Amino acid sequence: MKKRMWMPADLLDLEFFIRQDQKIIDRGEEETLERRERGIYHTIKEACPQDDETVRRSCLLRRWLAARRAAVDEKNNGKGILPGRLFSELITICSWTFFLISFISGWGMALSYLNYAGRTPVNVATFLALFVGSQLLVLTILLFFIAAGRLRTRPSLPLTYDLVRRGIFFLAAGINRMAREPGSSFALLSGIMQGLGTLYGPIFLLPFFLLVQLAAVGFNLGVETAILLKVVGTDVAFGWQSTLQPGAEAVFHLVKLIALPWSWILPAGIGYPDLAQIQGSRLILKEGLYRLSTSDLVSWWPFLCLCVLFYGLLPRLFLYVGGRITCNRLLQRLRFDAAAHRQVLHRMLTPRLSTAAVVEQREKKVQPQAVEQQEVSPSVAAGKAALVLIPDEIFSDCPQQKFADLLRQRSDAEPIRFLTFDAPDVDETDFFAAIKQAMEPPVGSLIILQEAWQPPIEEFFSFIDQLRNILGKKTVISIFLIGKPDAGTIFTRVNKQDYTIWQQKILSRGDPYLQCLRLINL
Repeated sequence: MKKRMWMPADLLDLEFFIRQDQKIIDRGEEETLERRERGIYHTIKEACPQDDETVRRSCLLRRWLAARRAAVDEKNNGKGILPGRLFSELITICSWTFFLISFISGWGMALSYLNYAGRTPVNVATFLALFVGSQLLVLTILLFFIAAGRLRTRPSLPLTYDLVRRGIFFLAAGINRMAREPGSSFALLSGIMQGLGTLYGPIFLLPFFLLVQLAAVGFNLGVETAILLKVVGTDVAFGWQSTLQPGAEAVFHLVKLIALPWSWILPAGIGYPDLAQIQGSRLILKEGLYRLSTSDLVSWWPFLCLCVLFYGLLPRLFLYVGGRITCNRLLQRLRFDAAAHRQVLHRMLTPRLSTAAVVEQREKKVQPQAVEQQEVSPSVAAGKAALVLIPDEIFSDCPQQKFADLLRQRSDAEPIRFLTFDAPDVDETDFFAAIKQAMEPPVGSLIILQEAWQPPIEEFFSFIDQLRNILGKKTVISIFLIGKPDAGTIFTRVNKQDYTIWQQKILSRGDPYLQCLRLINL
């Protein structure tokens, strides 16, 4: 059976359900999710391939999404409204609406301009400026910004672009300061939108780009239709004039240059007027129309039609098709390896096991370690091996084996290396060099053990930013929170308010590969 491609609407529903599940996790009811995910997994596990990990993740998430959608439809008698479905219907409605409105606008404008009462012929130069030149200008600006957005380094571009760039950065910095305000709801929205942009790139912007191209296609089709209707149904004369008094040869060479895209198949006299026809259609006000030949006056309409076709319609069709292809390629390249996706897959793939008994056992304190880095297991499946960072003040009180047992129930990571660090004052080059060395394969993710009762200060997230620069954008960094230690263990439950503060701060970062989890469920 042919694999169905993900669509932007599917991704919207996926993110919607993940956000809904996060509310359940925030309430400490994760066991409810675990039971549901395991039930879904048992019904779909045979349908997904086992050989390719990326394909398997995509398949499992797609079938998980189908199950969630079916549950919503069942609950609402088949009338459940989901953001993806709403988005898809709105895009369809807007596509037809934009196309029809643009078609009527192009048809009406061209028909009005081509209105010829037999006294003054249609000015070819003005027609080209209105219906071709203006579109080329807009198209050039669009391509300019597309090309500028792909540049990785500071380009040697005009001063205008540099001023616009500085203005955008200034506004972005102001918005970023607003987003950093504690307790700001704008911070959460900004972080979520930034995270979606990082994770999915321009996938959610391309449908709107396609709408614009579709509208431009409709406009050009309307112009073409108006020209053909006027030519077939009425007698329209075309001519050219200029106060600068250019010679007919100069105009012929300009027309020939414009007609290069089709002149190889439609030569002068057919695809564009030849020198004699250009000379015969020149308008001189004091001489009137009596000396002009009808064959010369009508020789311009194929040229105008082809100009609109090659410089208006075809570029927009090319951009529309290119946008479709780009969107499909981006959807095919999705790996679904972000932190939230890993959480869903972990709940599906991990057999349920309560950690309450493990937590309630009192543990013996271990002796301070003689060395800061320790190996726990030399061989772990690639991508699941993790480096663990533990603050210096609790490193000696953290039994690593028990921590690893708890961690396996909360994520798919397998800790194989441990390092201690002095948070948040880590700024030594040697430490980050050690991090970089410790993150060599098979280590694929980073875990930080953090006491939740300590507030998420900016120095800590500056440390996270430094780690992100070392590890790259797509390495999962997981912050596992524990509560205040008691007499027997440091693995205590996290206060709900402390967890909420940390979770909101993490979301406001806009990093889809950064997550915050309780080590112990409520």
